[in-house]
Amino acid sequence: MAGASVAKIGVGAPNLATGGIMVAETGTTLPTDATSSVAAWTKLGYVADDGLRPSGERTSTPIYDWAGDLIYSPQDQHSSQFQFKLLSAFDADVLKEVFGYDNVSTVGSLISVIEDGAPLPVHPWLFDMRDGGKKVRIPVPAGQITGVTEDPFVRNGLQGFDITLTCYKDDSGRKAYRYYDDGAAASAPTIASRLPAGNLATAGGEILVLTGTNFTGTTAASVGGTAVLDFQIVDDQTLSIITPAKSAGAHNIVVTNATGASAGFSVTYA
Repeated sequence: MAGASVAKIGVGAPNLATGGIMVAETGTTLPTDATSSVAAWTKLGYVADDGLRPSGERTSTPIYDWAGDLIYSPQDQHSSQFQFKLLSAFDADVLKEVFGYDNVSTVGSLISVIEDGAPLPVHPWLFDMRDGGKKVRIPVPAGQITGVTEDPFVRNGLQGFDITLTCYKDDSGRKAYRYYDDGAAASAPTIASRLPAGNLATAGGEILVLTGTNFTGTTAASVGGTAVLDFQIVDDQTLSIITPAKSAGAHNIVVTNATGASAGFSVTYA
């Protein structure tokens, strides 16, 4: 359980390095973490200071027994929605989302828009936020703008579009994904011991169980520079490998994760 630690709290400021709100064409692969590159996505510019506002609903019907006690609440409906205000009214990409891709055209610096009331497209959306080293990323596989309120044209207020985005299920039945990264630095693996003890066969093919730390996320292992072709992460402190063939003598086992490589752990082949 989380204690009262400031390491477990954060704000939802836009990730200006990537763009707070982005869109992509249908079929674009969604990110599965909070840090990988999203350079291929289209940024939608400035967002009003009330930020990204989740507005979905979950409703249920209460069922009472004869004595009047609540005994069950089956779910009736669930919706996933987000609201936000786009301020870049002179951005053709923003106007295409608001009025429809086929209703916006550009010639030089002139942007032409028509309104015909056609439903707006369904495609992937991405919300990217950060608080210092902490990051939150929300990919939406199938989002559609289902509500638009346009701000008035006045001399002392920015033009803008208050958007309601409705999220639909993808092929896996998910309406949105959320990834939270607390920014804590990961560590490279360490190898403390191994079983069984004794010399290893030069022909290889032996099961060797390594104990240590940070084995979760192991991407590679090697013995004396020869790649281990078969390894299994048992848990964060235990890694099982099948030894490769090596010449007689001392060789170092090295385990690697996304952060880096372990120090060499010496074993002897004979």
